[in-house]
Amino acid sequence: MKKYLALILGVLFVLSFAASAFAIHAEIPAETQSVVAKGSTQITLGGELRTRGWWRENIAGGLGQETNTQAWWDQRVRLSLDASVTPNVKGFVQLESTSSTDGDKYKWGNGEASGELSKASGGAGGTNKKPDGTINILQAWIQYTGSGLFGFNSGFKIGHMPLKLGYGQFFDNTQYGDDALVLFMDPMKQLHVGLLTFKGIEGSITDNTDDLDAYVGLFTYKLDDKNTLGANYTYINASDLRLTMQNVGLHADGAFGGLGYRVSGDLQFGDRDDDREFGGYAISAALNYKLDPVNIRGSFVYGSGDDDLTDSDLDEFVPFVGNIQNYSFIYEYQHATTALNESGLNSAVPVDGHAAGVANTTYFNLGVDYSPMKDLALSLDGYYFMATETPNNVDDDAGWEVDAKIKYSLAKNLIYQIDLGYYDTGDFFKDKYNIDTDGVTAMRHALTLSF
Repeated sequence: MKKYLALILGVLFVLSFAASAFAIHAEIPAETQSVVAKGSTQITLGGELRTRGWWRENIAGGLGQETNTQAWWDQRVRLSLDASVTPNVKGFVQLESTSSTDGDKYKWGNGEASGELSKASGGAGGTNKKPDGTINILQAWIQYTGSGLFGFNSGFKIGHMPLKLGYGQFFDNTQYGDDALVLFMDPMKQLHVGLLTFKGIEGSITDNTDDLDAYVGLFTYKLDDKNTLGANYTYINASDLRLTMQNVGLHADGAFGGLGYRVSGDLQFGDRDDDREFGGYAISAALNYKLDPVNIRGSFVYGSGDDDLTDSDLDEFVPFVGNIQNYSFIYEYQHATTALNESGLNSAVPVDGHAAGVANTTYFNLGVDYSPMKDLALSLDGYYFMATETPNNVDDDAGWEVDAKIKYSLAKNLIYQIDLGYYDTGDFFKDKYNIDTDGVTAMRHALTLSF
């Protein structure tokens, strides 16, 4: 029993930093029994069902502008298989729904037969149809851990997996993941070291110059039980695009009593098209103070912009982040940001698999969390956004946003959540895109069952 417990704690230690590669697993209810395969192999089945309802007003094409009110339901399905072959070897496979238009989910009412009322395929008006959804591989990896080679915990992980560096300011591909090889070791209790490479794009297998490859080195060091610091270096190469981009990241987090902190910084350099040089950077700082049942939060983020669009310097920070809610509910997650995208690598408009992050964005955030009971959590956040740099005759005011969230545990592994946000777009969007700057309102509620 102690051997298995030590293994589990060791693996959690390696994966908990979220600085290299990690797998997201649903909590398994106590009454669930694992499926035991032949020999000592233990198979654990899991999954998740998520259903959401949406309502939005004054947003279209990623920009705040006058349009009809939007409302829809969508659903996501996940199924996973965790195979512990030995205490040192495991494999994990996770399947996820997808559709031709909605990424990892499908909208209610869209199906194999057209949902238009004029189409009578299937049933009257197109009813009696399967959802417009298929199954893709979200994760598929093998992991080995042991101490026989070096005398301390080390191992590798290979396959398709979610990836994230630091707090995800520069790189966060946890939405869909990448094909990667991760090597890790813990030469001492406090120190975790990782090396990884992932394939971003594979062109022709007979041509080594049409790929996009990334190489990462990182470490994290625990100063004590509550305080950790770390650093990472990333080199991205795409020969045919004449792209050699590098990013150095530093981060630290921890707590002193009830006061928590988190700081990070990223600096970029390298070349694009041989004659344009990356020079972007981003810094962030966050504080929180816990006074149960209340947690008060505040943060500041600065993502560099380009003050001269006519020179060869690419001074706007270029992140690689997925279209998940990276910070606010509307700005960046549903609405276009102030990113000017001179590099051509980071569109301001959110699409499936991509969000603009904090490129050319400065924001201030104040928030509060309140848990009046064990199964209920309430949150309220306020944001003020600015364009870090702007072209001539474009205002830097990007507006303000207020978000509220309610999260309630109806039963074990059954969560109901409501998100409500209002974003008052600033003059930046009127000056830059010549659009109506009416405020954007969005509401989402979701019921999620994990098993």
